[in-house]
Amino acid sequence: MTDLCHLQFDGPIATITFADPDRRNALSAAMFDALEPALASLETATASGDPCRVLRLRGEGSAFCAGFDLDAMADDGLLPSFLERLGGVCRRLRRLDAVVVAEVHGPAVAGGCAIVSACDIVHAGPDARFGYPVHRLGISPAVSIPTLMPAIESGGARHLMLGGDLIDARTARRFGLVHEVHESRETLTTAVGTMCRRLADLDAVVIRETKRFQNDLDGTARDDAFIATVAASVACGSSAEAIAMIGAVRDSLRARG
Repeated sequence: MTDLCHLQFDGPIATITFADPDRRNALSAAMFDALEPALASLETATASGDPCRVLRLRGEGSAFCAGFDLDAMADDGLLPSFLERLGGVCRRLRRLDAVVVAEVHGPAVAGGCAIVSACDIVHAGPDARFGYPVHRLGISPAVSIPTLMPAIESGGARHLMLGGDLIDARTARRFGLVHEVHESRETLTTAVGTMCRRLADLDAVVIRETKRFQNDLDGTARDDAFIATVAASVACGSSAEAIAMIGAVRDSLRARG
């Protein structure tokens, strides 16, 4: 994998680390170019009879993932591509024959929150923040609906997707998006490591079939919801108004230094 996304194996436990800390692990074209092959490697390993039972997702630096790269959206018109690729990543995480554990510190916003919603188990540090502050960019967070709605109760999902604000780790736990909140980043890392080792001792067939059955029940085994919600987000983000709003926000952030 490239330097932006590290894939490591420790027996049946795989770890993907977002490794662009200077950009708060933003989802750039280069990040997608690294993340997608990492997921493909896990799928290939499992199909070849060397199953990954647990996937641990984490980020270097001050953030888990701060969403899409604004420069690429404003200058290169990559928003439609980013939304399609994000939808594909979320679908692959949900369909992976392994338990996917998110280790979240700092911001997990917009696309980062979508990735968290696609994980099976989410642990968070005290500084974790979640949400979809994308309305001022003219972007709909609909791409996250297929995995967010099964993760948290309907009222919480509506608040998170329509409110446009960020919530802290304890609120996210109350909603059901986060399953455990830890006192520090160090205790977060230790707890997630312990959990991953425990999960790795479980039978791979049992993990696979249980997860597949849950996906059948919550609808994420079907492609139609993913396709429709990606299309809805792309339609909003492709408008001239959205393009202008993205550029304005990017320029405002640059002016602030």
